[in-house]
Amino acid sequence: MSVSSVLSAAAAESAGRLAVPAGSGAGAFARVLTQFLNEASIHQAQAEKSVTNLAAGRADNVHNVMLAMAKADLSFHLVLEIRNRLSEAYQEIMRMQI
Repeated sequence: MSVSSVLSAAAAESAGRLAVPAGSGAGAFARVLTQFLNEASIHQAQAEKSVTNLAAGRADNVHNVMLAMAKADLSFHLVLEIRNRLSEAYQEIMRMQI
């Protein structure tokens, strides 16, 4: 796999992820959150499968296993940061005086 194909694949993936879904604001926001959670779950499952395959001797490329683990870690941290920001926003709204 050449560097240009990796860059084009990454650009296509990020363009698809950043596209704003059609519909109302609340529904679209919920869909985006669900999409991030699903992606994090998929990356976690892929990382676990890669580690299991490596431990069982079915995979010999440690580099790919580490990449899968890094993707899962980044996805988890993204979901965690979204949760933290949502919690902070909720707390700020609750502190507002009417």
